[in-house]
Amino acid sequence: MKREIKLLVALSILLLSFSVDALAQNGGFAGAAFQSGFGPRGMAMSNAMGASTSEGVYPYYNPALAAVFQENNQIDLSVSSMDFDRVYQNAGVHVQLPPNAGIAFGLIRAGVKDIDARSLSGYPNGTFDISEYQLNTAFGIRFSPKFYGGVGIKLNYANYHEELSPATAVGLDLGFLYLLNERFNIGLSIQDLFANYTWNSGDLYGQSQSRNVVNNFPTRIKWAISYQNKQFSVNSEYELQVYSSEFTENEIFISDSGTPVSISTIETLNTNSGQFKIGGLWHAHDRFTLRAGYRIADTKTKGSNALSTGFSVHLPFDRFSPSIDYAFVREPFGVSNFHVFALRLHL
Repeated sequence: MKREIKLLVALSILLLSFSVDALAQNGGFAGAAFQSGFGPRGMAMSNAMGASTSEGVYPYYNPALAAVFQENNQIDLSVSSMDFDRVYQNAGVHVQLPPNAGIAFGLIRAGVKDIDARSLSGYPNGTFDISEYQLNTAFGIRFSPKFYGGVGIKLNYANYHEELSPATAVGLDLGFLYLLNERFNIGLSIQDLFANYTWNSGDLYGQSQSRNVVNNFPTRIKWAISYQNKQFSVNSEYELQVYSSEFTENEIFISDSGTPVSISTIETLNTNSGQFKIGGLWHAHDRFTLRAGYRIADTKTKGSNALSTGFSVHLPFDRFSPSIDYAFVREPFGVSNFHVFALRLHL
């Protein structure tokens, strides 16, 4: 037992060491609203779930997890209580596909309510809401008793203003899971490939010369390891996010006639950043599970660390085997705290 725990610690340190190449800080990016997590079980453990098979089936973190076998089909319904009028809700279902596969569907809603609208002169102009939706599906297959693979497709929809056409994006996820033995799992996933929002604000501002602006989702590459037994589990994960964004560079030249001429060129900037996450759980009783997690949202930025915790109450009903889940999440940089509640059912 001690040797296995030491191995887990060593591998966690190895995952953290991948962060040495992270280059830049990022203030925001497309699809960021969907990265809060999927349900209180994962959020309480800092979302370090890419190799976890002890908490149910959550292909949101790794599409290969859709192949994990369960005797019953799993349903999750989750809602969050957040500051600044923010909304975050999700629902998911996982279904077995005998003899060696599974499929999962999930829906995430994120947004902000009652934003104060102002005219160009600064006068109040009512309120408006913004919302984003993600419909995700994942298919996983057990190629062998130890090796699982999966693929996921995400359909993203963003509606930010009634006079701005909504944007859509399609992303691709790939994932693998390897069971080293009865207690150790390792996972690899690549998420949000090819996803981007395309905007054109010409109708909103009445400018016919407006051009399309492309906001790429960061490509997320995640390495994960999990140690699990009947009493507790410890999960660790390192995530590298690769960003690609456009910016316009203007240069002014003086023509032969002495007239200033402005030339604009569009350049692409590539950066990346790293996250480290670790979480654990303890089955304190047949009816009660405790969880906690710690993450560093940007390994190159001080103050980006945050804690989370939560629990599950497993209700004493054979029908549907219901559980009530809760998580308390501290956001990075001390921005705020939020609470997550969920109901888990088995059909």
